[in-house]
Amino acid sequence: MISRSVTAFDIEARHTSDPAQFHGQGRIGMSSDGTKAAATHVLYEPGEDPWYPPDVVVIGNHAWVTPDSSSGAAAATYGPTTYVGDAGAATDDLNVSNALQTRWLASPEHLAALLEHADHYRETDRAGRVITGRVPLAVLASDPAGAFFYRPYAQASPGEEVAFTLVTSLDYLPVSVALTVPVRHDEGDYLSRFTSDPFSVTYRDWAEGQPITAPKPSPSPQWGGLPSQADSTTVQPSA
Repeated sequence: MISRSVTAFDIEARHTSDPAQFHGQGRIGMSSDGTKAAATHVLYEPGEDPWYPPDVVVIGNHAWVTPDSSSGAAAATYGPTTYVGDAGAATDDLNVSNALQTRWLASPEHLAALLEHADHYRETDRAGRVITGRVPLAVLASDPAGAFFYRPYAQASPGEEVAFTLVTSLDYLPVSVALTVPVRHDEGDYLSRFTSDPFSVTYRDWAEGQPITAPKPSPSPQWGGLPSQADSTTVQPSA
């Protein structure tokens, strides 16, 4: 993954009825010393069409949030960008929180953690490779990089495991990853019917586009455009 430098992906997080659900797409920049950058385009807005959620760039612990557009995906339709100096501390900013979760879920470090800590997994060959396994929540919650994401689950569901399915090409380049993360809601909560949260990431456009950079004064979305509207609204990744 890291040798490909950048990749685009689509993401689905949690159930549609969950207030913490989000979906969308992004690009991620990778380096040998860890994931550095992500440009994301995710939001909880089911049923909105056309749909142009905020453009959020995260580089290290810095974030830039460009407000959503209701009129189109062209850069000129986006509002002024807000700089967030400490993205990890911006716990009340939904856009930044979604971007941080998106970056971690799609990152090579996350996939490596799943494979490294799986208490058992099974690998089968098809057109590519399918790897299925389970990892204790407590182990993932102790990983410094992913603890912010997994710790709440580990606290709510002690002793439980994450189930994952990782699909790769024959040379182990990730095609998709799907997760089932156990969760316990308060009894009587309308979400209590769910015993787990689903997450999925589908990768595409490996090694395409320019590196992800901090937005310039005039924002230029770097997430890659919406595949379903590629004929009319695709924005090419910019430097």
